[in-house]
Amino acid sequence: MEEDPMEVLEKLPMLRRLRLDSDAYVGREMVCRATGFPQLRSLFLIELSNLVEWRVEKGAMPNLSTLELYRSNKLKMLPDGLKFITALKSLIINDMPENFQFRVRVGGRDYHKIKHVPSVQFV
Repeated sequence: MEEDPMEVLEKLPMLRRLRLDSDAYVGREMVCRATGFPQLRSLFLIELSNLVEWRVEKGAMPNLSTLELYRSNKLKMLPDGLKFITALKSLIINDMPENFQFRVRVGGRDYHKIKHVPSVQFV
């Protein structure tokens, strides 16, 4: 799929778990809009090899508690909007590039976006 799937998926009012896997989306940019994914609890972005930028608007995914990023090697940084998702309890950074991991760790450029998350794991 080359068009951002979030534009359609975020309108599913009862969607609780979403896994985009193995280049299910081959675009470079993805956006989660402010009113999107009202019931989403778990999001897994796995091997989205062309994804460079992911934006999350304030108000998107208000109930997200688990986020896993795995081998999406071109993703440059975490979206700023993660800092507004106060329900986020678990962030798993799995087999992501060293420079991405460095940005997310304590003292890194993106750490302020996820400092409220109780469990951040690097696998």
